[in-house]
Amino acid sequence: MVHRICLVAALLFVMLTASASADVFDDNPSAAALNGTVYVFARDSGDRILERRMTSGTWSDWAVVPGLDVGAGSGPGALAFGQSVMLFVRGQDGAVWWNQADAGGGWFGWRSLGGQVTSAPSAGLRYNTTTVDLAARGTDNALYHRSLVQGQSWSPWEKFDQNLGSAPTVVGFHSSGSIDVFTRDAGGNVAQRYWQNGSWNGPYDLGGQIIGAPASATAWLNRLDLFVRGTNNFLYYHEHPTPGMVWTLVDQTPLSSSPAGTSDRPGHELLFARVGNDLQIRDVTVPGPLLGKPTFGPWSSLGPIALPSTPPPPVDTPAPLPAPAPAPVQPAAPLITLAPTISYQFSAAKRTTRLSALNVTAVPAGATVKATCPKGCSAKSYTVTKKKAGTVSLKAFIKRPLKVGTKITVITTKPGTIGSHKVLTIRARKRPSVTARCLPPGVTKPQAC
Repeated sequence: MVHRICLVAALLFVMLTASASADVFDDNPSAAALNGTVYVFARDSGDRILERRMTSGTWSDWAVVPGLDVGAGSGPGALAFGQSVMLFVRGQDGAVWWNQADAGGGWFGWRSLGGQVTSAPSAGLRYNTTTVDLAARGTDNALYHRSLVQGQSWSPWEKFDQNLGSAPTVVGFHSSGSIDVFTRDAGGNVAQRYWQNGSWNGPYDLGGQIIGAPASATAWLNRLDLFVRGTNNFLYYHEHPTPGMVWTLVDQTPLSSSPAGTSDRPGHELLFARVGNDLQIRDVTVPGPLLGKPTFGPWSSLGPIALPSTPPPPVDTPAPLPAPAPAPVQPAAPLITLAPTISYQFSAAKRTTRLSALNVTAVPAGATVKATCPKGCSAKSYTVTKKKAGTVSLKAFIKRPLKVGTKITVITTKPGTIGSHKVLTIRARKRPSVTARCLPPGVTKPQAC
């Protein structure tokens, strides 16, 4: 197996939740953490997805994530993304369904992502990006994958010829921006495949012998703890990517599902699993960002996965009429990030560069493009609002060669979107460089995207 060990001068914590590790057969829970709140999701006996939230150490009651009319056909998969929680599930129709909750807790509504799968979906976020990777097991037991970049559409499903024995678990924990997928292979071992620098690697055999899907949690950047349910139903863990690390028995509490994990703060992880008929939770303390054995707290019961019972009305007392239901709150749609492209043709010399073409492409209808060049261009500024989507020509700026160091700033804005701020810089004997930043609504100074 190929191991990747990254030494960094300063390790930054990022809360990356373990995604769904449930599949159709053992109905695992899933967990995510966002802004100090821990979310846990599970499927109940009525094929509904239920959720509980823990804030400041206090748990809410179970509540239904509403609107999944087709019914849940697997356990859920959860992911903290930006200021929201993304939730995925296999529907009874075999397709993957997706929902998203905003920071206030309101759900956007279920949307079908298509496909035909036989496991819970799982999603992970590449470190320091807005790219979400989604995976599930297909009806042919192969691994299927698609991705989403914020402000764009989902990519098509792609197939990997890998014979899976469980649902996948997807996680982004590494500063390189890689994404890892862990599964149970056809022989019962844990298998790993990962994407890095534009290509997929693996699968690699991590050993084990497990039941169901692996789970993961990461309490420190570049460190990943894997958790599995062994063939004896006991919990095991593996510290990844430690060379030669073996699977370690945690204790002999018999599990009735695979585990699920998340991290709510640096150095701290939470594990969830079904034990008997209850959902149980345990704390895991991780000593440091490099190597070190975690400390496991005891399992603690959260009770059965069921809605709270409603007490009957008092005897001989008429039940009061129910209050009218409040109007549903419609959460605001997530903002779209504009992504125009600066294209050009050039001939670079030591002191100047001649641009024979300079255009801004992929400009949406209704967007305003403002280009400025304080010094060195044949024009100083140009502003245009596009009535139709298309291309804006900046040929007025390039009627003469441009000296090294000349900068052309291109700002593209549209009401209700995140704007684009790009700067083209002329360099000696090199292709001009283009730097890109974002302009959220109401902000005048560009920010990192």
